[in-house]
Amino acid sequence: MNEDLRTILIVGAGPVSLTTACELTRHGVPCRIIDKATERSQTSKALGVFPRTLEVFEMMGIGEKILSAGLRLRGLRLHNQTEEIAHIEIGSIASPYPFIFSLPQSETERILIEHLESLGVSVERERELIGLTQTDTEVHAVVRDASGREETIATPWLLGCDGAHSGTRHLLDLQFEGAPYDESFVLADAKVDAPFSKDEVHLYFSEEGIFAVIAINAECSRVIANIPSESRDQNLPEMTLSEIQEIADRRGPPGIRLSDATWISRFHISHRKVREFRKLRVFLAGDSAHIHSPAGGQGMNTGIQDAFNLAWKLALVMRGSAPVQLLGSYNIEREPVARGVLNLTDRITRMATIRNPILQTARNIVLPILSGIDFLEGKIADQLSELAVNYRSSPIVEDHGAGTPRGGDRAPDAELRDNDGKARRLFELFSEPQHTLLLFGGASMNLESEKFMFEAHDLLGDSIRSYRIVRGHNVAEAADLLDLSGNVHALYQLLNGGIILVRPDGYIAFRSDSFDIAQFRNYLAKTFCAVRT
Repeated sequence: MNEDLRTILIVGAGPVSLTTACELTRHGVPCRIIDKATERSQTSKALGVFPRTLEVFEMMGIGEKILSAGLRLRGLRLHNQTEEIAHIEIGSIASPYPFIFSLPQSETERILIEHLESLGVSVERERELIGLTQTDTEVHAVVRDASGREETIATPWLLGCDGAHSGTRHLLDLQFEGAPYDESFVLADAKVDAPFSKDEVHLYFSEEGIFAVIAINAECSRVIANIPSESRDQNLPEMTLSEIQEIADRRGPPGIRLSDATWISRFHISHRKVREFRKLRVFLAGDSAHIHSPAGGQGMNTGIQDAFNLAWKLALVMRGSAPVQLLGSYNIEREPVARGVLNLTDRITRMATIRNPILQTARNIVLPILSGIDFLEGKIADQLSELAVNYRSSPIVEDHGAGTPRGGDRAPDAELRDNDGKARRLFELFSEPQHTLLLFGGASMNLESEKFMFEAHDLLGDSIRSYRIVRGHNVAEAADLLDLSGNVHALYQLLNGGIILVRPDGYIAFRSDSFDIAQFRNYLAKTFCAVRT
C-alpha cells in the first residue's frame, strides 16, 4: 500500500480531471491521475468553449495554445424554415474573449495533457478504480490495471471526474437523480455547404424538430438533429449520412449539402445530478456530479469551473494554510450553479423540441421579441458565457461596500500601467496561484492604505500578493500600478479607494470601501490558518 498521504488521486482523464490535475500541480500539490481508457478521446464530443472557460485557460497558462487550435464564432442565429427569428450576439460581453470558441474535445484534451506533462505529471492509462473505503484521515482506493493486477492506493483526498457513468459515484452509492429525455439525437461531423456564414451557430426550427450547424474549422462542421424517441433502442444501426441529409433537406435552409463525414453518432440525453458533490474525503466534479442536455453547450464548461473552484481550496488545505472546513464551500458554491445550469439547459431543450404546432407558433413569435431587447440579449449572453455565475451567498466571501462587483462576483479584467509605462492586465495578476490583494488608493496612496498593506502582508506573508493602484497621471512612488484614465477605479466602483481580495479562481473573496484592517483580519481568520486576531 502506498502510504504517501501527500498525493491526491484523480479518477478520469477528460477535460475536467485534466484541469484539476494541472491546477493542483501548478499550486504545488502532487497528484496522480488514472483512467481506464487506453488513449485520450479521438472524437470531437463537446465543442463549445465559452468565454469564462477561456479566461480560466488563460489563468492556467494555456490560453494561447487553446486559441490557436480552434475557431471563433460570433453568436447564435435562430431560424424557422422561411426566415431568421432571433439573433444572440456574444460580442458585447465584458470579457477579453467575446465569442463562442469551437474546439473539438479531443483537441482540448490534447492541449491539457501536454500542459500536464510539462508540469511533470502523466495520465496512468488502463487503470480502473474498482473499490474504495474511507477513514477520518485517508481514502484507500483499489485500482486494477490491464493485466488484472490490483493496487491499493492511500490518498488524503480522491476526486471522481470519471464522467456520466462514474465508477466513483457508484462506489459511493450516491443517487444520480433525474430522468432521460424522450428525445434522441443524431450528430455528424462533415463538410457542410450552406447559404450562411460559418462564423455563427445556426439553429433551425421546423414542425418535425430542430436542425443545428456548428462550424468546427474551415473544412468541417457539426450538424445535430433530434430524431423520434423510438430510436432509443440501442440495437438500431447508426444513421447514414444520406439519412441525415434527408433531415437537413426537410429542416434546414434550401440548398444545404453534407459530405465527407468523419463521425456519425446517435445519442440520448438526460438531466441528472447528485445532491452532494462530496462524501467525506471524496469529491465529484463534472459529469460525475451533474449531466445536462447539450443545449447551450454548458456541460464541459460547467465541469471545468468545478475543477477550477476546488483545486485551489485543496491546495491551501494540503499546504496547511487553510482549515479543512474550507472544502465545505465547494459543494455550497458549485451545487447551486450546476442546478441552475441543469434548469437552463432543460428549458432550452424543451423549448427547442416543442411538438405542439400552437406552442411552436408562440415560440417563433416570442423569440424575436426577446432577442430584440438589448438588456435581455445581454443577460442571455452573460448566462451562456458563464460570466453571470457568482458565489455571493458563500460563507467564504464577504462584502463591505456599496458598489459592484460584490464579494463573490467574478473579478473583471482591465488594463493598468506600471511605473515604466508597461501595460499590465488584471487577469495577468490573477494568474498567480495565490490570492491577489488590490489596494485602490484613489488619487493617491494615503498613510491609512499603506498601513493596511503592511499589516496584510504581516498577516499572510507569501500566501498573498498585493498591488497598490493609484488613479490619474501623477506617478506616485508608493504606487505599483497606475489607473491613468480612472476606468479601473470606476469599473470596481472604488473611485475614493478601497480593497478587493481576489481568490485564485478569479472571484472576489473580500470587498471593502475602507481600509479597516480589523475587519479584514477577522475575515482572513475564517479562511486561513495562523492568522492573528
